Amino acid sequence: MKYDAAAFLESLFQRADAAPPAPDEIRVEDLDPEWRIEWEERAAIMEHEAGLPREQAEAAALADIAARIRRGERFAPCCTCPACRGAK
Repeated sequence: MKYDAAAFLESLFQRADAAPPAPDEIRVEDLDPEWRIEWEERAAIMEHEAGLPREQAEAAALADIAARIRRGERFAPCCTCPACRGAK
């Protein structure tokens, strides 16, 4: 087995988002505004609390949101207090 060290090292520096998205892949740009806010919050929590790099936190948050959308979940805010529901 021949090992190509140069190819391996080059692959380490390729951007993960350089590849075009798959046809069924959900992109941040495609999210509804409510899901976009949910994605931003999840990514921020993963970055701050878990100490993940921003890119990794955003990717993990998007994977979670995409899985929820594929399961057919509708967006629902986590908080059900009157203020969050818009009640006066």
